[in-house]
Amino acid sequence: MNRRIILASQSKQRLNLLRTLPLPIEVIPANINEQAVPFTDQYDKAEKIALAKAQKVASNQPDAIIIAADTFCYLEGRILEKPKSLEEAKDMLRFQSGKKIEVLTGYAFLDTKLNLQKSGCEKVSMQMRKLSANEIERYVANEPVLTWSAAFSPAYDSGMALIKSIDGNLTAFSHGLPIDLLVDFLGVNYENNH
Repeated sequence: MNRRIILASQSKQRLNLLRTLPLPIEVIPANINEQAVPFTDQYDKAEKIALAKAQKVASNQPDAIIIAADTFCYLEGRILEKPKSLEEAKDMLRFQSGKKIEVLTGYAFLDTKLNLQKSGCEKVSMQMRKLSANEIERYVANEPVLTWSAAFSPAYDSGMALIKSIDGNLTAFSHGLPIDLLVDFLGVNYENNH
């Protein structure tokens, strides 16, 4: 595909996943103010933030495919964003320990040349193992928990080891990007281009 493909995110996990495709990927972080994005519920929030990221980057890219996403956990009425301190990270992990959690990944794919757009929210149900106090302490001490929503990332073995089971889109959960939906979108664009 002879098109510029831009990831509107600094996420290493998303970039690693995209690198499994035989495509040249550029990274241009959107750096939006997520607090300023209006939403109606948690599902709407995930999609709207992904769209806002994609649209910001797309505004300067007249011939590109923009990929954006936003992932967070939702449990007992709380949206779990990135913790602001190691203490908050420990609290989040204690709160999630042994519970069923909803993991939401909003995604937005924009083709600025063909004026195509696909966006939505993938909902994954996850059961976290019951974590010991020592496990939580060790995880927070050894992992960059402040960079991840809900203080963990299943994209790495250490985070995957916290999980008992999941039900839903695997890569939306593990890497914060539903790769199957993106491949479908890129396929449509490729066919439209040739």
